[in-house]
Amino acid sequence: MNASLSLLHRAERITRSVRQAVACRQTAAHIWGLSVLSVPEPDWPVEVIAPAHLTVPGCVTYVGELPADDVTEHKGVRLTTMARTALDCARSLPRLDAVAALDQFARRGVDIEALWHRPLNSWRLRDTLSLVDHGAASPRESWLRVILVEGGLPRPATQLGVDLGGGRRAYLDLGWEPYRLGVEYDGQEHHTSPGDRQRDTDRREELRRLGWRVIAVRRDVIPGQIADLLRSVADALIQRGWQPGPEGTTRILRQIRAARRKVPRHPRHRRFS
Repeated sequence: MNASLSLLHRAERITRSVRQAVACRQTAAHIWGLSVLSVPEPDWPVEVIAPAHLTVPGCVTYVGELPADDVTEHKGVRLTTMARTALDCARSLPRLDAVAALDQFARRGVDIEALWHRPLNSWRLRDTLSLVDHGAASPRESWLRVILVEGGLPRPATQLGVDLGGGRRAYLDLGWEPYRLGVEYDGQEHHTSPGDRQRDTDRREELRRLGWRVIAVRRDVIPGQIADLLRSVADALIQRGWQPGPEGTTRILRQIRAARRKVPRHPRHRRFS
């Protein structure tokens, strides 16, 4: 298989030539239009589900049989339905990646609650599903939310609207309205030009005058500085009136210590922005 072809065209060729092969997991999610690949597209293999007796060269093959209701065609590729793809990603991906994918599926109309009632559910899967929020605007915003929640902090609202007066509103990536605290991910796509940075500065200054504090999270914070992030946001919440209590404080400190131990020496490069 020509690796220079797009993942879509490689999947199309394979599913046309091997009639029982069905594109699945991150390959299917990519074809559905999601940002889920952790390496450049030409380097990502075609993932398929196929019966055990079939040989599908040039693919990552998962042996199995799919119910007819879980298979469809999209862009010329035979692949798992959007709901089945979401379920497979939730089961197979690490927690941060799984929630990031599920958030995107939710934004495209997948009924996340219905996934709770699918066969082969588990406690881990349901816990992952409970973290989904269709308000996340990017995979790294999803990561940020999960890190904060699993770090022991109260669950933030997504795309939190703040009235600026005069019919204007600012929207924070994440925030806690009772404490007038927001957290925003400053990604590469919308925060790199001088104009973008000035608009962010002006907007956050206006929010500050209204009594809000906004913590901006740079791209390099995840995964290398998660412990510092948790401490910074927890301290800000406590300063603004949040009371975690003894058990909550213990949990936060435990998660901060765990995050310090888990800092990777060579963090994996990702294409998310």
